[in-house]
Amino acid sequence: MKTEQEKTNDSIWWNFIEALSDEYINQTGFGIYAHITPLDVHHVYKEFQQHQAPIRNFAREYVRAHV
Repeated sequence: MKTEQEKTNDSIWWNFIEALSDEYINQTGFGIYAHITPLDVHHVYKEFQQHQAPIRNFAREYVRAHV
């Protein structure tokens, strides 16, 4: 059984994936996996965890810098 912390971490992960994918769709017309691999997504998530920016702001800036 998952702890509350694990559930929270899962929720943040899925919110991050959704925000990043939405931003790729908004800026390019294609979702996240048309541009980067699942392993790259994991690395981007680790990068996000080191910043204090909200998910949507981080996603917007990341996509702008990499498109």
